[in-house]
Amino acid sequence: MVERRRWHDPAKWAPDYDAMSDDALVAHARNRDALCLYAWDPYMHNPRLKRWLPRIAVPTLALWGASDGVVKPAYGRAYSALIPGARFEVIEAAGHHPEIEQSVAFAERVVAFLRQ
Repeated sequence: MVERRRWHDPAKWAPDYDAMSDDALVAHARNRDALCLYAWDPYMHNPRLKRWLPRIAVPTLALWGASDGVVKPAYGRAYSALIPGARFEVIEAAGHHPEIEQSVAFAERVVAFLRQ
């Protein structure tokens, strides 16, 4: 279930734990432990975030995977709207990790944004 929500194409991008080396599995497990440590309480959100976003005073680009089933694009769009002058863009054929699934499109948009 989680893999279908994370990836646009889970068959292509979801980790194959059976094919990973022991070192890679340990690194993956430690990364998940860190995620739980830093994002668990409150669970992966900050209830006060809405009041802080309007204070951002730098150019902001929010890129979102169109197929993100973990955090829907509507969520990103709503929060981006709270940042003055922020630009929100959706990357097609990408889930929760557009920087992985559509790395070229992701990089192109970042570079274009930085050149402005």
